[in-house]
Amino acid sequence: MPTESVPMGSLLPAGMPSLPTFDLTAAEASFQPLGGRAFPAVQDRWERLVSMASIPEPADRIWDALINPDHIGQWLGVVHGGWAQRGRESTLDFEDGEFFYCRTDQSTPPAGARAGTLRYLWRWVGIGPASAVTWTLTPGPDGTMVTVVEEATNPPSDWRSWNGMGWPGILDQLASYLRTGTNSRWPWRRMGPYLQIPLPVMPFQAWDMLTSPSAVKHWMVRSAGSLAVGDPMTLVMGDASGTVELTVTKSVDTGQEFPSYLPYVEFELRRPCWNAPLGGRMWIEPAGLGQSILQVFHFNWERLDIRDPVTERKLLTGFWAGAAARAQMLFAPQGAPAGPHGWTASAPGAADGANGVSQAGAGAAPAAMSNGNGNGHHAGNPLSTMDFPAAMSFAGRVMGDLGAATTSLLTVLGVRLGLFGALAGGPATSTELADRTGMSERYLREWLWGLHSAGYLRLDSNSRRFSLPVEHAAVLAIEQSPLYLASAYDLLPPMAAMLDEVSTAFRSGQGISPDRYPASLFTAMERMSATWLDTALLGEWLPAVDGLINRLRNGAKVADVGCGGGRALITMAGQFPNSEFDGFDRYKPNVSRAQAAAKAAGVADRVRFHDADAADGMTGPLDLVTMFDVLHDAPDPHGVLAAAHGALAPVDGVLLVLESAAAADPADNAGPSGQILYATSALYCVPTALADGADALGTLGLPYQKLSELARAAGFASVEELPIASPLNALFVLRP
Repeated sequence: MPTESVPMGSLLPAGMPSLPTFDLTAAEASFQPLGGRAFPAVQDRWERLVSMASIPEPADRIWDALINPDHIGQWLGVVHGGWAQRGRESTLDFEDGEFFYCRTDQSTPPAGARAGTLRYLWRWVGIGPASAVTWTLTPGPDGTMVTVVEEATNPPSDWRSWNGMGWPGILDQLASYLRTGTNSRWPWRRMGPYLQIPLPVMPFQAWDMLTSPSAVKHWMVRSAGSLAVGDPMTLVMGDASGTVELTVTKSVDTGQEFPSYLPYVEFELRRPCWNAPLGGRMWIEPAGLGQSILQVFHFNWERLDIRDPVTERKLLTGFWAGAAARAQMLFAPQGAPAGPHGWTASAPGAADGANGVSQAGAGAAPAAMSNGNGNGHHAGNPLSTMDFPAAMSFAGRVMGDLGAATTSLLTVLGVRLGLFGALAGGPATSTELADRTGMSERYLREWLWGLHSAGYLRLDSNSRRFSLPVEHAAVLAIEQSPLYLASAYDLLPPMAAMLDEVSTAFRSGQGISPDRYPASLFTAMERMSATWLDTALLGEWLPAVDGLINRLRNGAKVADVGCGGGRALITMAGQFPNSEFDGFDRYKPNVSRAQAAAKAAGVADRVRFHDADAADGMTGPLDLVTMFDVLHDAPDPHGVLAAAHGALAPVDGVLLVLESAAAADPADNAGPSGQILYATSALYCVPTALADGADALGTLGLPYQKLSELARAAGFASVEELPIASPLNALFVLRP
């Protein structure tokens, strides 16, 4: 019989107050499940995987979970050795026979708004091909974006699918551990051990050599049987555990099976202490020029009703690791016997003493490689010891860098001519873009195809129209965007124009005066600064200092050191009409431009610009002094800091210093930001600083530690880094 829903309140005794309403829907939305949140972000090449996860935890807590052995042992693997210590080796041990052998290359913790970076090389079970893993922890307003990039040089084809699916799971294990503290490591797995054995020859040749009866006897330690289907082969484990019996159940020879046409065998393993066979597969794949990888994999451990599968897995891993070393010895260069009885082996790669023929083996660089003078290898030729596949890999990297450099030149044209803005208005063919801009269709056609090949533009295959995705427009076309970087391209032509003079300075050690640089360089610098001054100065930087906004509203005295075109002071003057502002710059054209800009903005009565050294011109007491990206270029950094300290109000005056985000160890200033900033430093910052007789700190010469040292020597009591959302900059507040 149907019944009606009865309100809870009607079931309560008379006189008892109603229960409060509980909003389950809202509560459920705020109580997120433990399900995975990480996702593969980029698989743009075979050799590069990017995975990301937004974790609602502060970056320093995630960093601790990533580098602290006590924590990482709870969610990834037990650490042995110098994990996360630059230059040290370690292992991430899964305690089931399999592990990663690692070497840390960078370990830079997050600081304020700056991202933390952990980069290391690792090899599976210590013998697999090395790949590079880079963790980046980027702080945000609601937590941290964790990005993991794994890069490999021509890995086997299944690397992308295995690792691409594995990284989101690893990130989710980390997130789960941070939320609950639960140990999420797998104690053992139904599959594995899995080994990758790099070999220095192509796969077909390697397979033929490895599967010959004499080779099998050597590298697999066969005592009976063969790799023929159904013929049990007894293998000596090499320790007190005895033997294992391998029986091939399927054998596929070269060229027999679509789509790879690569050979493989499937097999079963039996041990006296197992009550069922363990499945296995052995196959080979290409891995770069003249290289291959032999892979061995096991499965169906659940069929084995044994008390201690972990011990058996470790024994099996040890057997295959030894087999891998013996297999690689088959391909090692062998010299001719040197002793009278043939028992003294010569050094690997030595030439045959009888005829001078190299015995270097199939994986070596081509013997006829020229040194540029028509000669091949000889004792004085560095190419004779070259790792040819590694050189090919680096040549690919250089090709990528050259492609980026030439794409930058096309991008400069797009910025100067307003082509990105025109495309932001909608897709266009070359003819339509020519009509839209009044420019030559033939030139535009080449430009469009060039930036399409670089991935900057998209092409609709049906309409043949090119488009600028909105995400790209935010970086290249929309000046109000906080991600706008197009103005940075305007730095390239004026810096390139100075290459001859900078080359001379490299030889002489002399500096280059700023007035030798094209005026367009300073205009480009101002445009670059405008991106963060317009979007962050008023809304983010000034409010980050307690009480500063109210003082500026009520009327404060402000000085800007190295004011350039005056944008920072003019921006503040427009917002705070009760305050007074003075800008100082030693480059007269900058002062002239700043004065004209202040007049145009209607603030010239409250904003004054001086062609003078701020160390001599600042008079106090000042409420605020700013140094935006200038201190590392100052002729006397200590002197200008001391002058600012003397001019500031002694109780509550503050100095804001914006500098490039730099690591304490220059080796950690890696990646694109390091490339950009070190190049700028070599081409502009160091030459102009040397011209002033300065120490030439360089663009990345003021990390927190160095700035603190200078500030305390100048009399400042404290140096604090403020959190800002910038990948290139760090903002510090110094107090007297």
